[in-house]
Amino acid sequence: MKKISRKNKRKIIIDYLKKHRKATYKEIRSDTKLHPERYFKSLKEAFIEANINPPRNFDIKTKEEKRKIIIDYIKKNPKAGGQTIKKVTKINFQTIFKSIEKAFEAAKVKYPRRIDKRQRWEKKKELIKLVKKNPLITITELMKEARTQPYKLFKNMEEIYIGAGIKPVKKEKWKLKKQQEIIKYLKKNPLATQREINRACKTHVQKTFKKGIFEAYNKAGIKFPFERLKLYGIGIKEIRDRAKTFEEEIAIKLSGYGKVNRLVKTKRGFADIIFERKNKKAVIEIKDYQNKEISISQIKQLNKYIEDCNCNLGFLICHNKPKKDRFLIGKNKIFVLEVKELDKVPLLIKGP
Repeated sequence: MKKISRKNKRKIIIDYLKKHRKATYKEIRSDTKLHPERYFKSLKEAFIEANINPPRNFDIKTKEEKRKIIIDYIKKNPKAGGQTIKKVTKINFQTIFKSIEKAFEAAKVKYPRRIDKRQRWEKKKELIKLVKKNPLITITELMKEARTQPYKLFKNMEEIYIGAGIKPVKKEKWKLKKQQEIIKYLKKNPLATQREINRACKTHVQKTFKKGIFEAYNKAGIKFPFERLKLYGIGIKEIRDRAKTFEEEIAIKLSGYGKVNRLVKTKRGFADIIFERKNKKAVIEIKDYQNKEISISQIKQLNKYIEDCNCNLGFLICHNKPKKDRFLIGKNKIFVLEVKELDKVPLLIKGP
């Protein structure tokens, strides 16, 4: 086998780089089976020989050059943090300076952040004091109030509780904290409804307290507004009566197009209407929602009734239909119609 000359080996690497302008040392070595450092002073030289600008990281800077780059950057950006300096300069300043404060000192720029000169034992003492004062304090709140990282001083929260001489609060911690939050909210808003409490405190009152809303009011030292409950009950009755009237009106209008069977019992509930026309059948649900939108749960419920009644067509009648008003679930078709569109029912049952 003829031996390849040094000159030809250099040419092989150069030709490879011309075809693979972003090649790494490992790729050159793997594809050409040659060691670039044996034929060039550096990989940078190989790129130059191939008339290609070498990657920036081929220029290895001296410690002094790196030092100057960091100092110049700090002078131009006196409020920059350590992470920003590393990201922009692509230099780890900690290999040049002992600390970020020393880097700012070298640049003759005042360090913009507070320097924590507290001893380790002083920080631990502060954390223990905060936990004693508020056993339900979270790790995030501890970090904010003590202005330090608790896990750099203690193994875990349990160790801080032990140091504070308090029994560790574990599973019930968040629940107790939410209870305090709800009680505080109720004191400011004594007539708040469950929905308002849940929304404001991002929780569920019934799950947070064993006895629900009544226990919450009791712990807040506020009398529960039973008057509002009575008014709410009257409101519920009005809604039910209005929904019943709405269903009757729809049933009467549909009876002009075909046979209407109301409140038909199925395996999984009661369908509002089973509508029949020319030997074809459809399940119809009626929703008297004034402000609430039709959701996918209502569509799924209607689909269950369709399956129970052995047909493949369903209609959901409402005041304001959603953007998506047609659904295909398996072989079943569901149409959402507004009251003014009732005349579409016989046409859709007939099909194309």
